[in-house]
Amino acid sequence: MPLSCLAGNLQLKQQLLPRLTGRRLSHAMIVSGPEGSGTHTLAGILARGLVCSGTGAAPCGICADCRKAAAGIHPDIITIRPEADKKAINVDQVRRMRADAHIRPNEAPRKVYILEGADLIQGEGQNAMLKLLEEGPAYAAFILLARNSGALLTTVRSRCDQLRLACDEPSRDEELFQQAGQLADCWLSGDEHALMDLCVQLEKYDRQQVLILLGYLRQTLCERLSGHPDRRTVLRGITLADQLLQAAERNVGTGHLLGWLCAGAKARI
Repeated sequence: MPLSCLAGNLQLKQQLLPRLTGRRLSHAMIVSGPEGSGTHTLAGILARGLVCSGTGAAPCGICADCRKAAAGIHPDIITIRPEADKKAINVDQVRRMRADAHIRPNEAPRKVYILEGADLIQGEGQNAMLKLLEEGPAYAAFILLARNSGALLTTVRSRCDQLRLACDEPSRDEELFQQAGQLADCWLSGDEHALMDLCVQLEKYDRQQVLILLGYLRQTLCERLSGHPDRRTVLRGITLADQLLQAAERNVGTGHLLGWLCAGAKARI
């Protein structure tokens, strides 16, 4: 789960995970929070999710678009920063971005603009940006980074999903992360009985915890993909994790999800 590299913010992760799994990210998002809260980290995850050309949950981490985005060299992820010796992005930069947005993406399905310090943009620039948020091409997406989202015009905020980060929450759930590692071990070994026993133990978790657990499982399998001799088995596991996450979004019960996981392990043997 790409969101695992974002410290804390469990509630926000629970909110975002179904959107990434179902590839339903908004075309305009405000990512706000104090310094050190991970706004740039989250913006990077969202940008990768938007340009991902793979299958299943986004970002898949496998396709060429994801690899380029992770390396910081994707031509369709454009970061707009204040010009030298300026404190904020100015209206001319916003107008140039508006013109550029009407040029189709080079490689990816989407073209993503990350705006640094969007809350510092003056009124004229925000109004120019508003027109782009309202009338921009369908393939263009915008991630507005802000310390104080309240400084953005109400009309701008109303057209964006608002994602607020905090920096005083605990990091990843280590118990769930370890359980996901055990699930991955059982899946890759083909040990159906061990997987069944483990899934019975996991029934103590509620739906939200299982959702996070499945995200961790997907992340663990992705991390093991490059070094595992049987890539096909690992990829089947990633696909199954994607299917389970999508089912969880549709309120499929915890017991059914865990049973589906066991059935998937039996089918691969």
